[in-house]
Amino acid sequence: MECEGLVFRRTQAVKGRSVLLLFTDQCGKISAGTSISERGKGRSALAVRRFTRGRYQLTENRGRWNVRGAEAVHAYLALAEDYDRYQAASLALEFTEKMLPEDVPEPEIYRLLVEYLGILEERKQDYDTVSSAYFLKAFQALGVLPAPENFHSDALLSALDFVTIDTIIYIRDNPLCAMRNLTLPSEKSAKLLRLLLRYGAAQFDIGPLKSDLPKEV
Repeated sequence: MECEGLVFRRTQAVKGRSVLLLFTDQCGKISAGTSISERGKGRSALAVRRFTRGRYQLTENRGRWNVRGAEAVHAYLALAEDYDRYQAASLALEFTEKMLPEDVPEPEIYRLLVEYLGILEERKQDYDTVSSAYFLKAFQALGVLPAPENFHSDALLSALDFVTIDTIIYIRDNPLCAMRNLTLPSEKSAKLLRLLLRYGAAQFDIGPLKSDLPKEV
């Protein structure tokens, strides 16, 4: 089968092979072995690197996936041009990876993540606000975000002030692309993102992360 996907991470195996943890539009999160090397200069080499969206030719045998061919669709190279932007993208990829079970299609989360990375790549500042918007939309799609009028019943969400709740309602009711130019004061955006990550970690039983968390302001 052929599908589109994002590389969550790549692990070196033996005899020149590696294992890709892919998030695909059709199969969800899958682990797939491949002999394609990342050291080349072609589009197939680029397609097995992190922060790349590609098209993958997959085969499956007894529950094991293999990547027979790959071609890069888009490499999010601009993410690495700014440290804070890179850290925001790394955090989103790692947290999304841990939210999702393997072999369960989540096309809406895939669409949101691709859209988020595209917005983040163009953004010059305030990465916490658009990251908060992505996580809110993802939690909403996965059915774990309560209605704002019920926030008072959650120990974490009940700490939000009215202005922040109004922002959440705006994000909930509008497409992610509408957040392209949305900004919040740095102390509010960092606080909101940290709270959402704590909330998501509790909902999906996510432990410590390797990526840097937003700084307390």
